[in-house]
Amino acid sequence: MKRLSLRGPGGVSGGMGEPAQKVQKAQKAVEAGFEPNAATAPQPESELTVRSGPVILRDADDDGAAPCSWAEGVARLRPDQPPSDVPLKRWQQFIGDLGRFLDGPLCSAAVALGWVPHDLFGCDRDRPFARIDQVGLLWLLNGDRLVALSENTATIEKRTGAKQTYRRKPAEPGRVLAWELT
Repeated sequence: MKRLSLRGPGGVSGGMGEPAQKVQKAQKAVEAGFEPNAATAPQPESELTVRSGPVILRDADDDGAAPCSWAEGVARLRPDQPPSDVPLKRWQQFIGDLGRFLDGPLCSAAVALGWVPHDLFGCDRDRPFARIDQVGLLWLLNGDRLVALSENTATIEKRTGAKQTYRRKPAEPGRVLAWELT
């Protein structure tokens, strides 16, 4: 298990013998910040955990610039034009959650752990909001805080302090990326 700890604005720990270059990349990811909103922003000494075997942090270019394509897809979303069954306020919250994820340290961790766009941004083509069984992880945030990722699970901390576990599922027919709805 590998643990990234957020200790104030720039501290990362959890390197157990890693080359300095990997630790520096992890530190840059943490310095990018993870502040969903003032009510749920991490406090000093809170931990962001990445669980797996060895985690290898890579540059986006190592695998075809996936995070760049994610950002381009999110940029195509129109906050004032939700898909047919998504309420406007929920759509706007979803877009905000996407931006916070892309700017946060767990985006790099998701790439390193093999999460693909459908795992994160996927939804049902015809009923993206109603078909909760088809949604990717980020649809479930709804302003809450993503606190841990592993190769197959993610943990969301709700405003109440409760923790919800999301399990990755294989892509299914009829599932598309959020930006393919528009």
